[in-house]
Amino acid sequence: MVSVNEEKLANIFRVILDFDENKDLSSVRRIAEAKWDSLAHVSISAAIESEFGLRLEIAEMERMSSFAATRLLLEEKGL
Repeated sequence: MVSVNEEKLANIFRVILDFDENKDLSSVRRIAEAKWDSLAHVSISAAIESEFGLRLEIAEMERMSSFAATRLLLEEKGL
């Protein structure tokens, strides 16, 4: 079962990276996605901050190298 927060995160990725709603995000990695450029990365970071009401440090943004890594980061923040 997918948590509400994971679904919110998935929606952020799908909207910003223009993915179909059926795309499996578990294997999405920044290095392998042409659409995930620096502007998309900043947009994902800003959307996460807005959606979850938190502030990401630069080091945390750098850790967001995949959907899975981003999900783990949010889990570490208690979300």
